[in-house]
Amino acid sequence: MNILAIFPLITLLLLFFLWYKPDIDWRISYLSAVITISSLIALSSEILSLINGINYPMIISFWIMTNLILGASCYRKISKKQPVFPPLNFPRITKLSWLLLGGILVIIILVGLIGIIAPPNNWDSMTYHMSRVMHWIQNQNLAHYPTYYSAQLVHPPLAEIGIMHLQILSGSDRFANLIQWFAMVSSIIGVSLIAKQLGAKQEGQLLASVFCATLPMGILQGSSTQNDYVVALFIVCLAYYTLALVSHKVIYWSVIFAIGASFGLALLTKSSAYFLSFPFLVWSSLWLWKKKKWKFHQYLLVIFLIGLLFNIAHYSRNFEVFNSPISAADYREENQNEIYSLPTLISTVIRQLSFHSDIIRYLHLEGFLTPITGKVEKLIYLIHQHILNLDPSDPRITMPGYTFRVPGVSFNEDVAVNPLHLMLIFFAIFAFIFNKKLRVNKISLTYLVVLMSSFLLFSLLLKVQPYSVRHHLPFFILFSPVVGLCYSQIIKPIPLKILAFILIVTCLPWLFNNNLRSLVGEKSILTMPRNDIYFIARQQIKEPYNEIAQIINQQECSNIGLSLGWDTKYTGKIWEYPLWVLITQGNSQKDYHFSHVVSPDNYSAKLMNQAPHNQFNYCALIAIRSSKDEPIKEMKLENQLFIENWSNSSVKLLLPKN
Repeated sequence: MNILAIFPLITLLLLFFLWYKPDIDWRISYLSAVITISSLIALSSEILSLINGINYPMIISFWIMTNLILGASCYRKISKKQPVFPPLNFPRITKLSWLLLGGILVIIILVGLIGIIAPPNNWDSMTYHMSRVMHWIQNQNLAHYPTYYSAQLVHPPLAEIGIMHLQILSGSDRFANLIQWFAMVSSIIGVSLIAKQLGAKQEGQLLASVFCATLPMGILQGSSTQNDYVVALFIVCLAYYTLALVSHKVIYWSVIFAIGASFGLALLTKSSAYFLSFPFLVWSSLWLWKKKKWKFHQYLLVIFLIGLLFNIAHYSRNFEVFNSPISAADYREENQNEIYSLPTLISTVIRQLSFHSDIIRYLHLEGFLTPITGKVEKLIYLIHQHILNLDPSDPRITMPGYTFRVPGVSFNEDVAVNPLHLMLIFFAIFAFIFNKKLRVNKISLTYLVVLMSSFLLFSLLLKVQPYSVRHHLPFFILFSPVVGLCYSQIIKPIPLKILAFILIVTCLPWLFNNNLRSLVGEKSILTMPRNDIYFIARQQIKEPYNEIAQIINQQECSNIGLSLGWDTKYTGKIWEYPLWVLITQGNSQKDYHFSHVVSPDNYSAKLMNQAPHNQFNYCALIAIRSSKDEPIKEMKLENQLFIENWSNSSVKLLLPKN
């Protein structure tokens, strides 16, 4: 069944053929195809969800029908002797440029292979990304369900909806990581196109792609089920279509629709899209006002209506459970700044940037030079104490419980940093300011101002936390065209390509030594059993999880209750997804169903009293508590007492008392 996962790729190719025109850059056709297939996935999933159609027959029918319709459209295009694919004329570029393109290709291929070989195994995948996918498939809809971890419900779902389609088509999680990989590949293409729009020549476009492809955080995330690369892709599309709008003297409705779709898809992927997209929408609005005056509102209305179309179903589900369309109160308390002032903004900006200061270790120069992270941290504390009069760990502007520190280089996708790339961005901004040729380019200048405004908005709104660097990835990607443009203007072609080559060489450790999906060493994904790879980050739970799966398989029971903590907040301490994998894989004789048993104070507790969840006939409970929680011995559920039958560490099996 795995071969059926190729259907979305066929759809993408057919869409590319349909969008392609010989008088436009093939990259424009590609981005159009990306937006179209993403829109089809989002809207079709919501429609199928309304009729409980998230299942194999309906999903496979959707892809077959889509490809038949697109195939017929391509046939008509061919019959009219219209070109459907760019001519195979290789661009006239130097051997060194081909070498750099080869370097990008190697990075893309290796990241893709890692994503296929290794199963999802980072913390968020185990607690909510993959868990929500399994619940949707089981429930055959996208409706909210009872869960101990509200992140499975409240967060925008598009990246996981894409995973869900691949999961249903392939019958496994073999291709789950490829959604992020696809976003990585598409972003690399997209930033080169934006660089061209900003005025960069061939060398600048190439450097923009190399810059994007070699981001350590991007390389690590490109083989995972995180969603930072996916949201970055849709913001890249939004940036491109915004530039397409302001670069023309006339307004094309196709561009307006594309801006609306990019905006809506970004919001449906990750909440960070609100501050990432806002400055681009302001730019579009000001340009439309300049062209159409008071009539500009009709174009903005279309953009926002399209954005609402993609998100209204998720908003309504959230409002039902959390009384808010976007987030639960706990998330706002944990992540949103509580005070707003110039000193707090300066504090947040310098602390966010300081995360990427370990340039010495990044370049492996620690044998010759002393790492500067300690000095940067001391300087930041001095600035806060003597100038800003703030505590760098103030919980009003810092994640509660987190003591601010400047981290070193990491190979973990949650906290990896990009020191060399940040340094190149700073130099590019400096060059832009002091180079008249660059400065007079109004579109490039506005693009730079928009990016900087977006980062300031991010710093103004969100608290500093160790995982903030994940949210930095879209900023680095969007700055890629600026780097390509600026350096191609001030550096000659050969030194420019040497710089690109340095970026490729210095990123290799992150390509081979991913903490969770390494290609080398004792924990290489090439030698480890696939089931063991799930537990690389938490070896201590592998044994109890495997044991309870074996015991469950020996029971007559198939309706399993999950009691994974009793917190009301979104702590996400317990890994859920491995239970689904270990219990269900290779056991086609039983039709297992899982349902959460949650605290009465949990946001989703009200859903336990609604159909079909109130009709779930539990025959066993898996109870897991963190080491800090009081262990559970028994639980009463629907007038049935469940008592401990088996225990290993914090993992317990409770069965009905006879």
